Amino acid sequence: MNTYFKYYLMLISVVLFSCEKNQLDDPALEVTADKTTITAGESVTFKFEGSPQMLSFYSGEFLKDYNYGTSSRELKNCYLSFSSATVASIKQANQLAVLVSSDFDGIYAIANIKAATWVDVTDRFALATNATVKASTEVDIMDLAVAGKPLYLAFRYITKPQTEFLAANDWNITDVLVKSKFDDGEVTLMDYGSGSNFSVFSYGNKQAGRSLVNSTTIQFKGNATPETMEEYTEDWGISRAIYINPNDLGNDKATALKLFREAKKESYSYTYSEAGTYTATFIGETNNVYGNKKVARQIEITVTD
Repeated sequence: MNTYFKYYLMLISVVLFSCEKNQLDDPALEVTADKTTITAGESVTFKFEGSPQMLSFYSGEFLKDYNYGTSSRELKNCYLSFSSATVASIKQANQLAVLVSSDFDGIYAIANIKAATWVDVTDRFALATNATVKASTEVDIMDLAVAGKPLYLAFRYITKPQTEFLAANDWNITDVLVKSKFDDGEVTLMDYGSGSNFSVFSYGNKQAGRSLVNSTTIQFKGNATPETMEEYTEDWGISRAIYINPNDLGNDKATALKLFREAKKESYSYTYSEAGTYTATFIGETNNVYGNKKVARQIEITVTD
């Protein structure tokens, strides 16, 4: 055997040994549960064999589902609801309107608000007829969404000259909620948020402090001084942007149980709060310069009332 051939065999051996030494193995992980049927509010303890470099957990609950770990939940609906109350005996008619816009430019000034295109959806909702607070019907406004644009919600309050059109009515709007429903749960897209998600803007000679947003209520009141009661005014209670496009919530998120340099995880306890059947999924992961490998271990947990 000549020297060149010996060198060649030696080089091949080194390469093969190096590849074998640095190959990326599947993470070692096995999972058991101390029980697979529990009552709501009771914890289940999972025990681990093996020690992957990283370990994460999907409970199987809404927004914590492994099936949506790499795919998005598509928003297919956008439900609006609110509560309203007015005076005991309505005088000036049709003061309150519920409006939705997809082309408002987001500049919160009365000129920009009035320049936008607003779709009147008042007749989709049940409004109060007296001082008793009335919950509106829950209505899907997804038909008004435009791809790539947020929606804006407005409550518009118009007061006409009060000698000719009768006295202005007080209106209170509370409990504003915009949500999307799925087969396994629902998400809030926008709520009243202690008033932080709404602002009031007025058009015309409006008496200060009559229409406003406080911690619980969008409050509309007409002018009350003799010199202003004959003025035409508009008040707009405008929401922040309601983002429903692109129509997804992103991926469901896992809970990290062990990071790269942390000690081996022996067990993990979790409490399910609602009855149902859930697939608990544990992801073991190994990483190095040669790549990444993952294994998934799943256990079905039944939760009863």
